[in-house]
Amino acid sequence: MKATIILLLLVQVSWAGPFQQRGLFDFMLEDEASGIGPEDPYDPGLETPLGPVCPFRCQCHLRVVQCSDLELGTNPLKSSGIENGAFQGMKKLSYIRIADTNITSIPQGLPPSLTELHLDGNKITKVDAAGLKGLNNLAKLGLSFNSISGVENGSLANTPHLRELHLNNNKLTRVPPGLAEHKYIQVVYLHNNNISVVGSSDFCPPGHNTKKASYSGVSLFSNPVQYWEIQPSTFRCVYVRSAIQLGNYK
Repeated sequence: MKATIILLLLVQVSWAGPFQQRGLFDFMLEDEASGIGPEDPYDPGLETPLGPVCPFRCQCHLRVVQCSDLELGTNPLKSSGIENGAFQGMKKLSYIRIADTNITSIPQGLPPSLTELHLDGNKITKVDAAGLKGLNNLAKLGLSFNSISGVENGSLANTPHLRELHLNNNKLTRVPPGLAEHKYIQVVYLHNNNISVVGSSDFCPPGHNTKKASYSGVSLFSNPVQYWEIQPSTFRCVYVRSAIQLGNYK
């Protein structure tokens, strides 16, 4: 008799369908206002029930969704289409990617909460201080595959916590100013530009006792600069020789 009861219980359990959260905002079993739950929480046609859906780079709790991802790439967007202050109010935004568009300058008024800014594959012609103003938390800046011919003095000073700077595949003729004075930057991509001269103070401060993070990656290959003409002291603040990538101009 006891075995029969246990068997019946197991059969009932096997017939019960697992709970499935089907929508983006379906983070509650019931609607508190109406007391009505999901009409059909289980689709027998699915081999594996789907779990709760939460967007990439977002945090979801009950009916609250907080996101820090913003993608605006691969569209006909122009600089004139981004109004000054368009990102105001996004106080927790940490990541912006505007790639493969028609913008010609860095959008101004970006939120100071940003830690990553990717503007690769656009038509940006220069980096000015105004475009980076207030980005105190920025750690990674991607500006590769643009038409940048120069970086304005003082621009990098507006990003005091920058760790990575990607400026490869542009039209630079010199190393961006401000790298030697920057305290934390460790990765600088400058390959595939028009840099013909590298000075002994372009990357490292003049004093050996100056506090500065050591570079872990500096790429200068595919530039017209003759690598044998670069003074050895140029990379005196680099402790791993393999971190420097030099090569002949294509």
